[in-house]
Parts: sequence; structure tokens; C-alpha cells
Amino acid sequence: MSRNSSVYFILWILLQVVKINCQMTPFKPSVHYRHTATLIDNKLYILGGSDLNDKLLKEFFYLDVSVPFNTQELSWQDLSNINMVLPHDSATTTKGGANNNTLFLYGGYSNDPKMPLVYTFDPQHIAWNPPKITGINTEIKYELTGVMNYNNGKFYLWSGNTAAGFPNNMLILDTINLSWEMGSVVNAPTSRCNYGAALLPNNKIIYIGGNNDYTITFNTTTLNIEKGTALTLSEVYFVNI
Repeated sequence: MSRNSSVYFILWILLQVVKINCQMTPFKPSVHYRHTATLIDNKLYILGGSDLNDKLLKEFFYLDVSVPFNTQELSWQDLSNINMVLPHDSATTTKGGANNNTLFLYGGYSNDPKMPLVYTFDPQHIAWNPPKITGINTEIKYELTGVMNYNNGKFYLWSGNTAAGFPNNMLILDTINLSWEMGSVVNAPTSRCNYGAALLPNNKIIYIGGNNDYTITFNTTTLNIEKGTALTLSEVYFVNI
């Protein structure tokens, strides 16, 4: 073997070692809560949230669920280096747009008051954008559950939490035309945050639970209420959209 051949062979070995080492150190996300999870084209995107010390996180990553995976060693793919969203938690997300393949993030709690109301993420081009949305003036809300109607591209955002209290309004974001409108709150239940909501096959949204008590605190281990009172689960509410 010539001297040059030996040098090339050693370089090839070193490159293989680097490649193997990279494969052996997969992305390990922080322990999250109050993050968002959005499924688009068989990829589950995880964004934002806080760690167990209540530090706002800027991590952004996904899991490809179209292929088999080991639940004990998930193959997370890290996109944090292209994440332009300010650190936040308690936002709400959906897939929307003309083809239902764009991630829309609304609201959230952030330490930066300049955080935009809405961000979009295009998975096809791996690009973030804070879009310009026309219509009514809105305030940023958090701790709410947005409900998406894929038939008309509208994202329903009822109540939630703000710095001024629990708003009793229904914001509607048209994710196709990028416009805001205000929905009816006739016969709406008491305003609240941290509730459960889902769109039923009959085009009604069901709401259940939540709280509207600023004094409420939870045990972070058991999730039992330590102080304050949550709203009853024995009542459910329907909105015909």
C-alpha cells in the first residue's frame, strides 16, 4: 500500500468513527410540560413548554410516526436551531391552511410582551413565519384549547387566560384567508382556562372542566389540587359552529 493510500485509508476510518459517534448520540429533549403537540403528515411536532423548574423552553423537535419506533428510545429529530418562536408555554396549535399541512401556533405565555399572536411553520420548506392577519384586534391568550374545523379551515379559540382575567369571547382564526372574526357567546358557560374541548361529528364543539380561580395550585407530582377549586366535570357544554 502506497503512502497516499495509507493516508486515505486512515481518513476513511476516522470519518466512519465520527459517523458512528453521531449516530450514538441522538437528540434528548428536556422534560416538558405545557408544550404543544401537532401531528402533520405523520410527524408529531413538539414545541415550547416549560421544564420542571418552570424555565421557558425554546426546543422544537419531531417524531416520525410513519415508521416503527422504540418507545424507550424515541428517535426525536431536533429543529431547535431554526426555531424563531419566542420561549413560551401554554399555547395552542393546530394544522391548517389551504391544504391542512401548515402548523399554526396561537397565543401562549411568554416573558416577552412582544411575542406575536400567531406563528406558522411550513414543514415542507422547514420555515417559520409570523403571518399578517386581518380583521378584529385581538389580545394574546394562553391556557386554552383551540378546536380546528378542517372542513372550513377555522380555528376556534374560546376563553382562556390573560393578564386581565378570563375573557368570555370566542375568537375565530380563518387559517386559509388569514383573518380574524368574533364568534357568538350567547348562552356560553362561565369563562375558564385549562379546559378540555373537541369537535364532534355533528359540527358541535364540546367543552368540559377547567378552572377560573387564580388561587388554584396543583401538586406537581400527583397533580392533585392543593389549593382553590376546579370547575365540575359533571357539566358539559356544546357550541354549534
